[in-house]
Amino acid sequence: MRFLAVFALIGSLYGLNAYETVKLNTGYEMPILGLGTWQAHGAEVKQAVIDAIKIGYRHIDTASDYGNEVEVGQAIAESIKAGVIKREDLFVTTKVWPQGSDRKKSLAEVHQSLTKLNLTYLDLVLVHFPQGDFVDVYKGLEDAYNEKVVRSIGISNFNEKDTDKLVAAATVKPANNQIVCNPRAAQTGYVDYSHTHNITVTAYSPLGTGTLVKDPKLVAIGQKHNKNAAQVMIRWQIQRGVIVIPKSVKQQYIKEDFEVFDFTLTADEMKQIPY
Repeated sequence: MRFLAVFALIGSLYGLNAYETVKLNTGYEMPILGLGTWQAHGAEVKQAVIDAIKIGYRHIDTASDYGNEVEVGQAIAESIKAGVIKREDLFVTTKVWPQGSDRKKSLAEVHQSLTKLNLTYLDLVLVHFPQGDFVDVYKGLEDAYNEKVVRSIGISNFNEKDTDKLVAAATVKPANNQIVCNPRAAQTGYVDYSHTHNITVTAYSPLGTGTLVKDPKLVAIGQKHNKNAAQVMIRWQIQRGVIVIPKSVKQQYIKEDFEVFDFTLTADEMKQIPY
């Protein structure tokens, strides 16, 4: 919990007035709740990002492999032009693909993402998987960091062994590891390991790709707080200091997923949630 900070959101269309962030080892603040965009494409993902920003999200997650950086960038540009946000108020994460890549290609991919997203800098770039020569690929992210086109760099889908190998060779410590994490895959050991080493954790597929939203235990906990199971799962991650990026393209769900800052799970409820 030492990573958590709170700042006021100004102008949220839905009246929410608080938003939590996590401080990265680079000194930057990363919003603890973001919009995931995996498997979302075209006009659908563009509208989802526009809706999310209007609702109050200030963290958008994408990847070069998702094939949607252009549309995500268009949504960001239109939101800025409309005066909904300023670029400095938004945290944008993307990822480079490591298989068949190297230091030079990795750096080039960062610049390609900047072009596709129509941005002058990225808040966070991750090595998507521990595949190939991922240490050399990470060196390309270090080059981007030193060029100051990336503010923080990190990893995704790494276990402790892979993380240790990378950290031993790195000159810029990873600031974040994005992993699959939900009540059925709590990853408690890795979360504790990461926090001990001052590496933040982001949970993707936090709702079990939708398979847990009707779970009776989670539904029952939610009813006590007038919330749904998805909101309970998101809140559970937040209270354990884990950044969380639920994905949806439906405005109603995007809005509901953001309405998690007005209740607190009890210590007993927190213990009930991991399976």
